[in-house]
Amino acid sequence: MAGKVHLGFDVSKDWIDAARDGGGPVVRIANDGAAIAAFLAAEASVALAAFEPTGGHERALRRALREAAVPFARVHPNEIAAFRVRRGVKAKTDRIDARLIADFAALELSGRGLRPLAEGDEALRELVARRRQLVDLLHAERCRAALAEDAAVRRTFAAVAGALEAALCGIEAAIAARIEADQELAAMAARLQSLKGVGPVTVMTLIGELPELGRLSAKEIASLVGLAPRTRESGKARGRAVTGHGRPGVRRVLFNAARSAIRHNAPMKAFYDRLVGQNRRPGKVALVAVMRKMLVTLNAIARDKQIWRHAA
Repeated sequence: MAGKVHLGFDVSKDWIDAARDGGGPVVRIANDGAAIAAFLAAEASVALAAFEPTGGHERALRRALREAAVPFARVHPNEIAAFRVRRGVKAKTDRIDARLIADFAALELSGRGLRPLAEGDEALRELVARRRQLVDLLHAERCRAALAEDAAVRRTFAAVAGALEAALCGIEAAIAARIEADQELAAMAARLQSLKGVGPVTVMTLIGELPELGRLSAKEIASLVGLAPRTRESGKARGRAVTGHGRPGVRRVLFNAARSAIRHNAPMKAFYDRLVGQNRRPGKVALVAVMRKMLVTLNAIARDKQIWRHAA
């Protein structure tokens, strides 16, 4: 891409360090939409911008890039760490990181044929994340309450649990209302629930945290969520292929959905029983296989906009 530049952004809470590939000064700008938009407006012909996820501090940057129609990629920190080793860079500062990300975009990402990131609904994603936090807090509080003996202590647990339950109901109502308000999302939610074992919690999590659903191939969606086995071999050593990484929140709801499916979904139950019985797979390994099968099926449902039709 002759004549076009690649931008690397190192994102902090209050500011962003921006660098161009091939050297040059690193510019520090405020981490707000107006400052980022002004910086991008001064950049002519950007081939690709890249940044690492920072737990939400990159939202303003992501919105500004979309509004400016600048192609961008979210890079896993492990890739930048490996790139740093290959380049022999020992020092680590925000400015150095910005330069590394820019060079990584030019040398590595530019040849990958990246597709645009699915935009999704930022507010819905935040609601779903908060729901998961409340569920975890409520579980922890109930576990502590089970060990409490003093009456005064038990009352405090009951009060906190009650407040968390009320907040959880409010969040779930807000999520349901946001999905129902969008005709396309409401239709998708209804189609996804046609797969036995998939309930409202699974659907709201998939819609909120997996906007790529229906836009990727079966292998790509399984890898993205963390349900694609990764081979570990070196020389004569043969490690077990393991799953992991990806989207843990999505995996959690798929785990519960799979547990329900092997009881109430005849095809999924038959698949699980065959793995455990004929193929002698451990129960948890077979359950992960059911999770993957359900995810791939849900991906096809979202892609084809058709309900799941199963044998009676």
